[in-house]
Amino acid sequence: MNAGAPGSRLGSVGLAVYNALYWPYLLASCVLLFFPAVVLYAFTFWDPRRRLLHAYTSLWGAHYLACAPFAGVRLQGRERGLSAGPCVYVSNHQSMVDILAAFATRLPYLWVSKAENFLVPFLGWNMWLSGYIPLKRGKIASIRRMLRRCESRIRSGASLFVFPEGTRSPDGELKSFHRGAFWVAARYRVPVVPVIIEGTARVLPKRSFRIVPQPVTVRILPPIDPSDFGWNDRELRDHVHEVMKGALADMARPASVPSSFEPDARTAEIMK
Repeated sequence: MNAGAPGSRLGSVGLAVYNALYWPYLLASCVLLFFPAVVLYAFTFWDPRRRLLHAYTSLWGAHYLACAPFAGVRLQGRERGLSAGPCVYVSNHQSMVDILAAFATRLPYLWVSKAENFLVPFLGWNMWLSGYIPLKRGKIASIRRMLRRCESRIRSGASLFVFPEGTRSPDGELKSFHRGAFWVAARYRVPVVPVIIEGTARVLPKRSFRIVPQPVTVRILPPIDPSDFGWNDRELRDHVHEVMKGALADMARPASVPSSFEPDARTAEIMK
């Protein structure tokens, strides 16, 4: 926990009160805010990119972090994500709060998410309305359906947002990446845009339900073109992992501590 963060100074009683208010607000507001989403879907269901509904959902999801007392989102490099065109955003994954931080970018994308999330009342139903893409991990038939839907969405001009680690990191260290997101980027000739989220593990650690409010940072790195790797998705995956590992280490260390990460020339250029 960062002792200098505002939320960490609330103390045990303050955090108990904060959580006693936060969770009921989140649950009640999800019910209320779902109904405008249904109305927006009814008027825009013909749009395969669900642009208006996604914009509404981004405001809905982001406000639980960006507008929460003692919390907030510091956003860096959003223009890089906007200028990339159809792309695959890939992010590290430390906490369920990562989803709220990603919504705070207000970037145009569709989530690729595990199928179980679509069953969650109101939030999961809205994922279905928004045209997000479900995936049952380890199921070949589901993976194939997911890839077909990804192709359809990208051809319509949409971008995708993926957590390539597949699950939350228990210690904040970047885990190995699955191939899927990079195969899609190489196969359909769109760039990969790395997104680094730092601080969410301190807000809500894995296997915890206690919110410790504090600001988090989202840094969007420059797009990476699969053609630089001969459309080889494995080489692309490994390079993106190296870039994100270095950027995450750079963001997580105190300003007075020099980085021990030594990127190669190509990685250093992308991290600038």
